[in-house]
Amino acid sequence: MDAAEIMRIAATSYWVPPDSEHVVRDGFTVVRYDNGFQYDTGVYEIDSARPAADLFAEVTSLARSWGRPATYWNGLNEHIRPASLIDVLLAHGGEEVERLAILALDLNDRTDLAVPADVTVEVPLDRAGCEASARVAAEGFERDVTPVTDAEIAAHRRTVETGSGISFVAHVDGRPAATGGTTYVADGRAAKLWGGASTIRDRGRGAYRAVLEARLRAAQERGCEVAIVGGRVGTSAPILRRAGFRSYGEEFMLRVPVGPAYPADDRHLG
Repeated sequence: MDAAEIMRIAATSYWVPPDSEHVVRDGFTVVRYDNGFQYDTGVYEIDSARPAADLFAEVTSLARSWGRPATYWNGLNEHIRPASLIDVLLAHGGEEVERLAILALDLNDRTDLAVPADVTVEVPLDRAGCEASARVAAEGFERDVTPVTDAEIAAHRRTVETGSGISFVAHVDGRPAATGGTTYVADGRAAKLWGGASTIRDRGRGAYRAVLEARLRAAQERGCEVAIVGGRVGTSAPILRRAGFRSYGEEFMLRVPVGPAYPADDRHLG
């Protein structure tokens, strides 16, 4: 795959929980997360010939109707369309909250990650496993722990049973220490890795590497050609590069406050 295709897959692969509303419009998709996810109103797949102010107004109106205080615009980079969108978001109070390196690995060239023998890995399919994964993710991404719903557990099982993806939890000394998932995309040619996180206590013990190794092995066994991931520039990206991943670019997320309703004739602002 060339760099453009890797960046496209990264931008169009994102998490939509089974019980969350998502709205597809001309030029963007908005996901309403109702399960305690920190970035609770995510804007994705931004690509439009429409004026940036129109996109901003439409997304803001939708978020306001949901009672949300902010929107989170994902996949932003120098190639975004419309080109003025980032300036509009910054003019309305946008603040960067996350920056990701888009990384990819040719699965035919992957090497052993030397996972310590005392780290065990399992696929979470029952409530206990899913709750362990949720606790690790909450700590790793610095958000509150929320109850795992029956719909989420059923979705985990269905994902594995249908072969559309898989997730893993690693344990150190009997306690959950790392988690991460994979969705198979691009007609099965690519494995999109997501949600890689580890607990603070067990960092440096090999749990993150164990989950990464399990995901890469599963993707290779499934016949995928490449693994693609957005790694946080300051944390997971260096680990992924040491594992053989190459960087193809960066993207960032902006948090934009919703604020009060604007008069109709103020849509040109920004």
